[in-house]
Amino acid sequence: MKFRYYAVYGIPKDFSDTTPQEAMDKFEKVLKKYNMKLVCWGWSFGTSEHFMYVMEGTMDDYQSCFGNQDYADANPIGEGQRTNMILAP
Repeated sequence: MKFRYYAVYGIPKDFSDTTPQEAMDKFEKVLKKYNMKLVCWGWSFGTSEHFMYVMEGTMDDYQSCFGNQDYADANPIGEGQRTNMILAP
């Protein structure tokens, strides 16, 4: 089994200059550049983080996102990001 899904939680950036949907559409386009797929997104319940999204892809593709300015700019989470990695057969 390998990691396939990545549930990411954090405190969102300020959406005052855009809607959450527009921000996630932009983020989805950047993820595609790194062979990642945005599965779903929303507001979390029962966690200290207020926002979450789930991505799908290989571990190599997931790691290829980090350190790139376009990913950092488009990522809707501003601080406190944490990720739960989910195994799939």
